Amino acid sequence: MAALRDDMLKSAVSFLSDPKVQSAPLAKKVAFLESKGMTSEEIEEAMARVNGKSTATTVTTNTTTTGPVGAYPGGGVVMQAPPVPARPRYDWRDVFIAAVMAGGVGYGVWHLAKRLFGPLFNVPTSEELEVEQKRLDEQFQTVEDSLKEIQEQTNVALSNVSAQSDKVNENLTTLQETLKKLQESDEGKDEEFKSIKEDVEVIKGLIPKMLDRNKDAQATILNDLQTEVKSLKSLLISRRPVSNASSILDQAGSGVTSPAAETNGISPRLASTFSNSSSRPSIPAWQMAAKTAPSATTGGSSEKQPAVDEPVEAGAVETTPEVKEQ
Repeated sequence: MAALRDDMLKSAVSFLSDPKVQSAPLAKKVAFLESKGMTSEEIEEAMARVNGKSTATTVTTNTTTTGPVGAYPGGGVVMQAPPVPARPRYDWRDVFIAAVMAGGVGYGVWHLAKRLFGPLFNVPTSEELEVEQKRLDEQFQTVEDSLKEIQEQTNVALSNVSAQSDKVNENLTTLQETLKKLQESDEGKDEEFKSIKEDVEVIKGLIPKMLDRNKDAQATILNDLQTEVKSLKSLLISRRPVSNASSILDQAGSGVTSPAAETNGISPRLASTFSNSSSRPSIPAWQMAAKTAPSATTGGSSEKQPAVDEPVEAGAVETTPEVKEQ
């Protein structure tokens, strides 16, 4: 005999002591206790405790018997366990309720299975197949038309993009050529400015030299002029009397000394050139004075008068009066 579990017995006793449970059929009580894992001995002990009986037995011998209580030669006393009460028969109401519940559950399961798995096993008819095929054909045609329209729009967009890209490439090429021309023009201008700058620097360096050369030329011209005047004086002194020669030399000397002060830094030869170009050529005044001089001179002087009319160096003689007039 297996040992009884006290905790299970206490739980079963508390369960069976409930007034609601006592009104329930015995079969349900036994089934519930068995579902909790209790053995038949534990169920009987729990029912006995609820009914006020104790089935605790003391086994003093190693053998058990189901016979009536009595004395055995070994001197042991064995208490016979009470018989298990017979399970009551099910009433027709219990059967009806169970049938109704089983029918409801079965109907619900069948309806659910029909809704879930019915379409999988439902075979469509030929008419339904034709209708479905027509519907699918219409959908495919609609999709195909949409794809064609999209393809046409895509082709148009691609052509527009290609044309725009060509225009952009042309504009970029033109821009590059323009930039190249501008760069070449800038380089040419830079070279031109550089050459101009070099020319200006060269001119700046030449100007002082030209001024020095001009000064040297002016000094040379003045020296030449003075030399010519001196030679003229000596010539006149040798050809004329002393009185006439002195007056003529005074006039010539005044005419010679004045250009250096009146030219204002301009070369006397240049001044004479300007004056000769603006006035008509004429006989110098001192020669005219020599012609109109009184003829009361000595015979030797009158005989020598024609010699005065001999031509003299025109450049030196004509330059002096013209410069004096300025």
